[in-house]
Amino acid sequence: SMNNVSFQLPKAMSLLEARMRGNADGVYTRDFPDRPPVMFDFTNGSMSSNRSVMLTSKGTRVRRLRFNTTVEVVLQNTAILGSENHPLHLHGFNFYVLAQGAGNFNARTAVRSYNLVNPQQRNTVAVPAGGWAVIRFTADNPE
Repeated sequence: SMNNVSFQLPKAMSLLEARMRGNADGVYTRDFPDRPPVMFDFTNGSMSSNRSVMLTSKGTRVRRLRFNTTVEVVLQNTAILGSENHPLHLHGFNFYVLAQGAGNFNARTAVRSYNLVNPQQRNTVAVPAGGWAVIRFTADNPE
């Protein structure tokens, strides 16, 4: 689940086929949320009793990006369903791991730890248990 949306495989045709045919109706929507709908202490295991943070919607939502756009994504691991590293793989792209840390991501303090000189380039990152990772990539894969 990302931003409380769990991916649901489309039934009619694949995402790429719908994109190539110019027919997204019933296959996917373009309303993937920019942020989680509810902000809370992501690293607090007792939050699992709070149903508003546990329930996710299922859907096939996408975010279209302009070609060659630089995209930065903050990946926050939660303590809701367990506390272990969670691998994230980005299909079709390599990305740079700018920073990783423990606790809840705080943009004001985390930006100071960004490695903008020689960051690791990966296609998979383990988001630390009870922590976060920041990745950056260039949207240069047209499909």
